[in-house]
Amino acid sequence: MFLKTTFSRFSVTSLVALSTAGTAAHAQTIGFMGATTPRIVAENAGTVSLPLAIASPNATASTVQAIVAPLGTATAGSDFTFATTQTLTFAPGSTTATLTLPILDDATAESTEYFTVRLQNPTNATLTAGATEFLVFIKDNDLQAPARTNNLRLNLLGSYQNGASGTNSAEIVAHDPTTQRLYVANSVGGKLDILNFSTPGALTSVASISMAPYGGINSVTVRNGLVACAVESTNPQADGSIVFFDQNGVFIKQVTVGAMPDMITFSPDGLKLLTANEGEPNTAYTTDPLGSVSVVDLTGGIAAVTQARVTTLDFSTYNSQAAALRTAGIRIYGGPAGTPSSVAQDLEPEYVAVSADSRTAYIGLQENNALATLDLTTLQFTSLRPIGYQDHSQPGFSLDASDQAADVLLANWPVRGMRQPDAIASFELPAALGGGRYLITANEGDAREYTGMSEVNRLGDAAYVLDPTAFPQAAMLKNASALGRLNVTNKLGDTDGDGDFDQIYAFGGRSFSILNAGTGALVHDSGDLLERITSTDAAFGSIFNASNTTGNPVRKNRSDDKGPEPEGTTIGMIRDTTYAFVSMERMGGVVVLNVNDPTNPRLVQYINNRSLTTGTGDQGPEGIVFVSAANSPTGTPLLLLANEVSSTVAVYQIGLRGTVTSAKNGLAAPESLYSFPNPAAPETAVRLSRPVTGALLDGLGRTVRHLPVATDQLDLSGLPAGFYLLRAADGATSRVVVR
Repeated sequence: MFLKTTFSRFSVTSLVALSTAGTAAHAQTIGFMGATTPRIVAENAGTVSLPLAIASPNATASTVQAIVAPLGTATAGSDFTFATTQTLTFAPGSTTATLTLPILDDATAESTEYFTVRLQNPTNATLTAGATEFLVFIKDNDLQAPARTNNLRLNLLGSYQNGASGTNSAEIVAHDPTTQRLYVANSVGGKLDILNFSTPGALTSVASISMAPYGGINSVTVRNGLVACAVESTNPQADGSIVFFDQNGVFIKQVTVGAMPDMITFSPDGLKLLTANEGEPNTAYTTDPLGSVSVVDLTGGIAAVTQARVTTLDFSTYNSQAAALRTAGIRIYGGPAGTPSSVAQDLEPEYVAVSADSRTAYIGLQENNALATLDLTTLQFTSLRPIGYQDHSQPGFSLDASDQAADVLLANWPVRGMRQPDAIASFELPAALGGGRYLITANEGDAREYTGMSEVNRLGDAAYVLDPTAFPQAAMLKNASALGRLNVTNKLGDTDGDGDFDQIYAFGGRSFSILNAGTGALVHDSGDLLERITSTDAAFGSIFNASNTTGNPVRKNRSDDKGPEPEGTTIGMIRDTTYAFVSMERMGGVVVLNVNDPTNPRLVQYINNRSLTTGTGDQGPEGIVFVSAANSPTGTPLLLLANEVSSTVAVYQIGLRGTVTSAKNGLAAPESLYSFPNPAAPETAVRLSRPVTGALLDGLGRTVRHLPVATDQLDLSGLPAGFYLLRAADGATSRVVVR
């Protein structure tokens, strides 16, 4: 069981202060002062003092015992010192006393720990209601920020805003290397925005296509100039559609798919187009359409596409298996009381990833905490599996659970986190790295909140009753600085059906997971890594778990919900390394990981382009796209982020930091050198990825510019259009194109 019930006991000194005499003995009450605000102390603080008070003191001495209560992760004897039972005596007329406990500074790197002190057995007094227990947090001083390999350099080339935030959005971005254009799903503005990507650091608008004639745009994808948009009906519970445009946004045709298509993607071979049709209910929960996946056969190209080429698959064959699915860990719980939804209605496809061979699709069912597998050759579902839960009581799976606690408290609690991934991506390792197909999931979390049925409670709500046997210190857990503010589900955790909760389930995993694509088995879960990265970041730790609203960031105001909310993920191959990119919707930014070993991903970098003090910069990253060097207009890999709240598309150039050994003279190769924008307009200056000295050569090898002093700017004024070579003094080179 998570809660410790036994502790080693050590002696402690209690200090008693004298005051004036009071009234009758039977009127005295003893309790902790400020018990609703836990103490937070550093591991090397030496001691912690807990003040007590006696109300209505009189001429009779009073005593009270202090013990260590079961709720805690800190251990007496190694984390703090406490005797078996301490008796505190209030002399006649006393009003206060202080219990001082030694805090022990060990050398173990660990999460924040805590313990609880309880008062009991008073004499000549009673205990003050609500003031009998005190919670103490001990912040570790040995835990270091997660190490970063930093072998990639991500440079922000620019952040393009496709309209005023609040009236526009940039939710999903798609890249077409054949036209070097970007296509942006602007759901708030009701538009498909088309951008010129030939100069990634200086995006320009090509067109904005109103989606009003078709419905509401949710997602977009593109392949070889064919643009496909997932569009929900003006009645969201009715069937949605795929709307096809050419590269310029000229309408081609429209086909019908399932209700509320939320995500759309081409198969890698381009022969199929898939939508995840979420099928959410209406607000009253009186209409709950079937969740489904639609598959469009593109054999023969867009000219051959008719409605007959669209197959929409739902989950009706699972309707008789509701009980078994719940037992397996799949959440089937929708519908108002008395009229529950069927399995097919309850399953809500959120995202689709397709295998490299285009034969298998993997469908994330976010609210259901599950993953379905679809055989694209037979168009049959072949598996329906649970994603699983975090156990936040275990080492490495701590969480910061309160927006009210004064500091970041990544601690272990008796809470399970429903992973509930949003984006998923499929990747395959080469044989040299052991081979195998894997899935990476961004474990955002999501809840159903409708007038007809809502599953959300604060753990501290009176309506959310904790089982007294499983949680004998429920009142302390419900403290706002502990778990009282945490959003939890009321649809899971009542294991014996008696109306109270024997287990606590929160929304989202606050992590990414890597799964074996064939078996669904968990290969790796990042646990508390994302919150440790962001809380210890030298710059962005100051806005840890801030929301993505356009106002000034407020530190920790999402800790009580789903924390950083990992939202998007994608995979990129650079040389011989497979990298995963995971974006965080609330705090913002992207975590870069080396996943050559899926069982042990290595943190490379965390980047963010958000203001620390104002509501500016990139906020609310949703869609994320890796552009390979072969598909990039600059010839170097790029990363694109569509930021929903700020309505911006951010472009990062990816470069390798050099540890590669050159064969020439056995010397280390110079660090890579890039220029941007590239191609560049004449009469401008381009930025360099690092300051260098050197020379710019024309196509005949003649020097046309000298860089005698280290600079990260290159002046192109007076140069005719053509190809140039920038040669740095350290041997690095970069091609520069003047248009």
